[in-house]
Amino acid sequence: MQISEQILSMKDDCVKIRRDLHRIPEIGFDLQKTHEYIKPIIEACRPDELKVLAEVGFKAVFYAKDADRTIAFRADMDGMKNTEENKCRFRSRNKGVMHGCGHDGHMTILLLLAKWISLNRDKLKCNVVLLFQPGEEGWGGARKMIDEGALVSPKVDRIYGLHLWPTVPSGKIGIRWSNLMAQTSDFEIKVHGKSAHASTPQMGIDAIVVAAELITMIQSVITRDVDPHQDALLTLGKIVGGTSHNVIAEEVTMSGTLRVFSNELYDKLMRQIIALLKGLEMATGAGISMQTIVHYPYVANPRALVEKFYTVLDSMDDVVLVEPVMAAEDFAEYQQEVEGMFMFLGVNGGRGGAPLHSSKFDFDEEVLLVGAEAFKRILESENYA
Repeated sequence: MQISEQILSMKDDCVKIRRDLHRIPEIGFDLQKTHEYIKPIIEACRPDELKVLAEVGFKAVFYAKDADRTIAFRADMDGMKNTEENKCRFRSRNKGVMHGCGHDGHMTILLLLAKWISLNRDKLKCNVVLLFQPGEEGWGGARKMIDEGALVSPKVDRIYGLHLWPTVPSGKIGIRWSNLMAQTSDFEIKVHGKSAHASTPQMGIDAIVVAAELITMIQSVITRDVDPHQDALLTLGKIVGGTSHNVIAEEVTMSGTLRVFSNELYDKLMRQIIALLKGLEMATGAGISMQTIVHYPYVANPRALVEKFYTVLDSMDDVVLVEPVMAAEDFAEYQQEVEGMFMFLGVNGGRGGAPLHSSKFDFDEEVLLVGAEAFKRILESENYA
């Protein structure tokens, strides 16, 4: 994608902002350093309104004269728990926390867009809202932003977002209409048995044995209850239980994730899981409870918006048509409220290529200029002639 002169002139700012943010990753809604860093940059772009939402997030509003439509763009802000292995000079200074999912890049792109808007205010035909959202990594930040007014006053008509993506070639836009990212529910299951000494197992109810049965049985929910042509995934990734090698375990806690692309299939699978738990309770005498910890809808792009995006490209060589992924994104929460489009920005090349959430995730900052250019072109197509 050919980068415009105004965006290209921001290259030094792009590198500095991204690396500064990369040094100070924070978790969830505890983003005070990040908040304090980006605030003066946003203020320098002279938004008509700048509000704090979701404790440390921002809603920056740029009004256009006599506008009757509003377009929003969103970037997430939080890092993740991981110890960075990159040896770069701008590696994380916060031990055990890093920007391993590219949110430093997402914020940088949105800040570059804010700078571009500040240079072109007189050309805007629609209002523009820029949302800097905390708590994307499993904290429900998007819903909190929405509940606190992210999409009203002014009423947002359409929203756009992106994510750096290491399996897409560097500088290319990965996109598809229909389902893009999975609906997800992270859950916790507790098995409550009865403790006893290992020498008298008949006196107890072994929570570990019950959990082992459950782990085996729950996989049949996917392999036998789902049409093979439908995408569905169920993973139990953590199990904790027992207190001593010679004591029948009283409690086992398991946590996992269920991911699908259909509300109907999700409801069906949850009914099947609950029925399985109840049956195992009756068979073993154990108590089994299940709690959903996080639930995000699936990300799906309207065909009309994707086709509209094609018209702002230099050529179709700028894009890669991607397959649906089982990863989740709470951008889907915004799409539950207003029309929206989400896309991937490729970082596979140069320093990029390590998986998301990897301790070695990194990328070349030049790709962020492509992201800013893509947002700028979308805004041009939406907001001014």
